[in-house]
Amino acid sequence: MTTWLVSPSSPTGNNRRIEFAGIDLWTIARKQLRKLRLLAGGNTITIQDALTAYIILKLNTHCYLNDDSRHILHTNTFVNIRDVSDSIAPVGLVASGIFIMLSDDFDDSLSFSNITKTIRRSIVRSRNSKFLKSCLATADELMRRMVRDKQLANMVFFSNDIFVNSNCTYDWANLVDFVYTDKCRFYTGCTGRLYLRVFRLNPVHDGTQ
Repeated sequence: MTTWLVSPSSPTGNNRRIEFAGIDLWTIARKQLRKLRLLAGGNTITIQDALTAYIILKLNTHCYLNDDSRHILHTNTFVNIRDVSDSIAPVGLVASGIFIMLSDDFDDSLSFSNITKTIRRSIVRSRNSKFLKSCLATADELMRRMVRDKQLANMVFFSNDIFVNSNCTYDWANLVDFVYTDKCRFYTGCTGRLYLRVFRLNPVHDGTQ
């Protein structure tokens, strides 16, 4: 099993292999992330867009090239809807404040640039207040209908998709204290098929913990 760790705190260096509990871990340095972003389109693209597109490109090229049912054609991105409109998510809203945005299909699923720009275009669209109001109103009606009919949500994974949920902007470890200053750590046990989750690295103590 191989897992990639993105290490933006490391400004230099190449990919580094670490073995932990029989799992191969590889790190990506910050300078490589910046280079990916430039290759993808520069200022109009985020590092997260570029990294997601890079992973999709590698999977499509080396794992799903001839697999029509798994070849990735679009993304489902968890998008933060705060700071879009007070009528949608007012300041102080106690809620998840997220919207799962389905992108358009990639025009070229083997093009790094096309994948990246398609992802960015879908996220920009999801931050449009008129678009969001329409989608959320529809979702609200469907969820109320489910409650009335005593139905449960069915989170189905469809063919040719991938989910991306980035929590990198949230500093879970350093913003939580509970009288344990510099000792808090964040862990999660949720995994899924083609479900990418992005977190900040936990703090390192004395280079060993």
